[in-house]
Amino acid sequence: MGSIIRNLPEEGWEKGIGPGIVDKKIMGPNDSNFMLMGLAKMDPGVKSPPHRHRYTQIFYFLEGHGQVIADGQAYDVSAGSVARFVHGEEHTVINPGPGPLSLIEVRVLPRGQTVWE
Repeated sequence: MGSIIRNLPEEGWEKGIGPGIVDKKIMGPNDSNFMLMGLAKMDPGVKSPPHRHRYTQIFYFLEGHGQVIADGQAYDVSAGSVARFVHGEEHTVINPGPGPLSLIEVRVLPRGQTVWE
């Protein structure tokens, strides 16, 4: 089990899903068998690779302006926006800049699933 209290600003960023994307795990696989949570930050001009999951994924945007493409449809996002992928939608996030795009990510496994895919 992880620590009860952590100071995330003091922890380093890890390589994210693609170039120009970094993240910090708030709650990792050693903390829960059904949920993951993290912070992610995208540099200006970065686009995450299109992908989909067999679990629910939720993004809460903290700063910046960008776009989410979900199953081919574009949505503008900014601080306070929420994107929810609950049906395996293919998705990508785009940060056109000029500043970083930051978000909190939550992943929840369906009942009975034990692998993060």
